[in-house]
Amino acid sequence: MSLLNPTDPTHDEAEDRLVKAAFARLDVVALGCALGLVLGLTLFLATLFLLLKGAPPGQHIGPHLGLLSNFLPYYSVSGSGSVVGGIEGAAIGFVIGALLASAWNMAHYIWLMVIVRRSTEGGLPL
Repeated sequence: MSLLNPTDPTHDEAEDRLVKAAFARLDVVALGCALGLVLGLTLFLATLFLLLKGAPPGQHIGPHLGLLSNFLPYYSVSGSGSVVGGIEGAAIGFVIGALLASAWNMAHYIWLMVIVRRSTEGGLPL
C-alpha cells in the first residue's frame, strides 16, 4: 500500500492481481451446465424440427440424425426420442464441459507453477 494513499495497491499487489486475472480459473460446474444445456437443446430442437418438417411419402424422417441411436441408447427421431436425446445430450455436454474446464484449469496451474519456479530460480527466461 502506498504511504500517500492507503487505498492504492503496491506494485507487487497490482502484479499479483494481474497474474490472477490472466490465469483465472474456469468454473467446472458452470461450463458443464452451459455446454450441457446447449448440446441438449440443440439435439432436442433438431429432432423436433425434423418431425415438423416431415419426409416425402415412403421415406424415413431424419435418417442421418437417426444414426445417433447407435451411440445414444433409447434415442430415435420421434417425440419421445427428442426428449430422451435432449437429456442424453445434456449429460454428454455436461461431461465434456467439465472435462474441458478441468483441463484448462490444470494447464494454467502447471504453467503458473513453471513461471513461479523460474522466477524464484533467478529470473530464467520463459
